[in-house]
Amino acid sequence: MNDPYEVLGIATDADEAAIRQRYLELVRQFPPDRAPERFTAIRAAFDELRDPARRIQNLILRPSRTTTLDALTHDLHARLRTARLPLDTLLALADRS
Repeated sequence: MNDPYEVLGIATDADEAAIRQRYLELVRQFPPDRAPERFTAIRAAFDELRDPARRIQNLILRPSRTTTLDALTHDLHARLRTARLPLDTLLALADRS
């Protein structure tokens, strides 16, 4: 699958409102009846990012250019810090474990 952030054309630190707004803009621009393939990619990217658990997984599994464990840890912390997930969502995910 393509990077959902690239498909939607948003930054990785975009919050839920920004993701939804961009999705709606793109759907108006590429409706399913005129651009079915593009719409399918946009919808898949939106579905990937609107689920908080999948967003976190996406941020964690994104390739990193760092090689040391400390650098990887720092990179992961930075990704999660900029994810902008609501606190109640993070707490609900923590309770699942």
